[in-house]
Amino acid sequence: MMVPESTLIAEIMLYAEGFNEPKGLAKKITTLYRLAIQQLSKQDHYDFGLRAIKSVLTQAGSLKRADPEMNEDILLLRALQYVPW
Repeated sequence: MMVPESTLIAEIMLYAEGFNEPKGLAKKITTLYRLAIQQLSKQDHYDFGLRAIKSVLTQAGSLKRADPEMNEDILLLRALQYVPW
């Protein structure tokens, strides 16, 4: 079974949402979720996979469209606050 390349998927989504520097942000978000998978509860109802990453990136894109001049790191942090874990 093949494992999806989460960093590449996140980078492409950030490009599609209008971010200017998505490579570093994609690395940060996938590292965060990889650490969450390793260190937090292993119960089935917790989702730290690609679906959770996609919802954060979609929210970040919405925030980017609302305020295109804001720092992209801050937008990603705000998107993490809005999306429930």
